[in-house]
Amino acid sequence: MHRLLSAAAVALLALTLGGCTMSADSRLDEYQAEAERLVEEVTQEIPDDLIDEVVITESEARYGETESAEELPSDPAHWQVYRAINLVSEDGASADAAARISRMLADDGWAESRVRETEDGRRIADGFRTTIDGGEWYLELTWVKSAPELAETIEVTIVSPPTVRGDAG
Repeated sequence: MHRLLSAAAVALLALTLGGCTMSADSRLDEYQAEAERLVEEVTQEIPDDLIDEVVITESEARYGETESAEELPSDPAHWQVYRAINLVSEDGASADAAARISRMLADDGWAESRVRETEDGRRIADGFRTTIDGGEWYLELTWVKSAPELAETIEVTIVSPPTVRGDAG
């Protein structure tokens, strides 16, 4: 019995110490580069004469639920890029830009689905999914149907597959 308890204690110690030396392999840097490349590629599908200005581009790591307040390398994470673009005040500019982007994504093998739209049907979000290097990527494209009270806009959100925080924080 004493041998069994000693063996169990040694095994537990080995597992504990082994776990301390393992570092979580994060792909956040790789996902950041890919998400930022994708938002540029999508934006380039919009003809220059339709773009008034890129209002905002946010690119950041997002961290999921953790078991403690401590930031651990094993905490779940993903990379997200958001870009909002004001288009010229021309009827159909947003719908035209969205159609161009949708065609490009479909040609690249992205699967499209309607995610949501406002009750009046003027603001629409389409979701696109694809697998890149074994991970599922999500792209959301929000656009508007022309109406006098609505600005012609396009919003693009790109979400990487899940990974872990890793050593960066």
